[in-house]
Amino acid sequence: MMIRSGYKLLRRCACAVLMLVISLGLTSQRATAQFADSLSSQARISVLTANPGQEVYSLWGHSALRVSDPVQGFDAVFNWGTFDVTQPYFVPRFAFGAMEYELSLEPMTRFMRGYAAQERGVIEQEIALSDQAKQALWALLLENLKPDNRAYAYDFVRDNCSTRILDLLIAVEAIALPESLLEGQQTYRQVIDGYVHQVAWLDLGIDLAFGHPMDRSVAPEDRAFLPLDLMRTLEASASSESGPLVRDERIVLDYSWYPAPPRFDRVQWLFWVVSILILVFTARSIRSNSLNGPESIDRVFLFVLGIMGFILLLMWLATLHWVTGWNADLLWALPTHLIAAIWWKRASWLTTYLRACSLLMAVTLVAQLVWLQSIPPAMTPLVAVLAWRFWVIGRQPVSSGRVMR
Repeated sequence: MMIRSGYKLLRRCACAVLMLVISLGLTSQRATAQFADSLSSQARISVLTANPGQEVYSLWGHSALRVSDPVQGFDAVFNWGTFDVTQPYFVPRFAFGAMEYELSLEPMTRFMRGYAAQERGVIEQEIALSDQAKQALWALLLENLKPDNRAYAYDFVRDNCSTRILDLLIAVEAIALPESLLEGQQTYRQVIDGYVHQVAWLDLGIDLAFGHPMDRSVAPEDRAFLPLDLMRTLEASASSESGPLVRDERIVLDYSWYPAPPRFDRVQWLFWVVSILILVFTARSIRSNSLNGPESIDRVFLFVLGIMGFILLLMWLATLHWVTGWNADLLWALPTHLIAAIWWKRASWLTTYLRACSLLMAVTLVAQLVWLQSIPPAMTPLVAVLAWRFWVIGRQPVSSGRVMR
C-alpha cells in the first residue's frame, strides 16, 4: 500500500512538472516588439493574483502585472515567473540554488486562457498611480524587459514574481506600506505552512529542509513573497499621494479557492504508529530484562537518520539556498549516524555514542519549546521514542565491540 501510494505521489509530481513545462513553453513569449516610450492618460496598471492550484508547483498562487492602454491598443501581462528548461544543467542548478527566472510578456487573453484551463481564479487590483508614477513604472518595465535584464536569480522568499512587483511600486514611490497586517507575529515557516499543510509529505519535507532563518518574524513588506499575501498587503496599503492604493478590485476569473483546514494527516498517523510500536517493543524488552530483537532494526533507524542528516548538511553547506542554513534538525538527524550504522559490530564506542545522541535528542526536544527551531510535528514522537531507546541500548554492556542482546 505504501509503495502504491508513493508511486501515485511520484506520478502526480511528474505530471505537475510536465504541465508546468508545457504551460511555461506556451506562455513565455519573447518581447521583441517596440513599445511607446510613455503611456497615455487612459492607461491602467493592475496586479493580477492567481489562486493556488492543485499541483505542487501552483500551491502558492502566482502574481503578475497587467498594463492596459486602450489608446495604444496595448493589453499585456508582465510575468516574472517563467524560466527556460532547455538551459544546460537545469536540474543541478535548480538543486544548487542557482536558478534563473525571466520576465516574459504575453497578451492578457492568453494569460486568462491558461488559468481558465487550470480552473484557477484570478483577482485584479487596479493600482492608484499618479501620471508621474505611472510613467516611471512603465520606464522600469521597459528597462527590465531588455534582453540583458530579463533574467534574475530566483529566490523563493527574497526575489520572485511577487516581490518584484512590490519592489517596482516602492521604486516609483507609489505605496505606503501598512505597519501591521495581522494581530501577533507569524514566522516565514508558519506563513508557508498555511499553503502546504494539506500536502502531507511536502509539508514534512519543507519543515525538515528549512532552517532557523525561516523562523524569523515576517515584516509587512516581507509577506509579499507569497502572491495572496501580496494581494492583502496592497489592500491594506495607502497611495503615496493619499487614499487607498487599490483603486478597484474585481474578480476577472471566478474559480473559488479556500485554504484547507489543518488536519491530523496520514503522515502523522504513520509516524505515531511507528513510534508506539517502538515504545511497546522497547518497554517489553526492559520488562523481560533483555533487549531481544534483531539489531538490524536499530541500524536501519540510525542509517535513515544519518542519510537524512547528510542531505540536510549538504543543503546547508553545499548549496546557495539560505533558507536551509542553520538547520537545528541536524541535532537529532546527525550525519555521523551513518558511521554508527555501518560500523555497528566493530564500534567499541557505540554505547557511549548512543547515550550522547540520546541526551542531545532530549535537549533538542526541550529546547524547541523555548528558542530552538521546532522539530516537524510528525517527527516529534519518533524523535522522543528513539531518544529513549538509544539511551536504553546505550546502557547495555559491550562485548567484542557489539551491544549485548
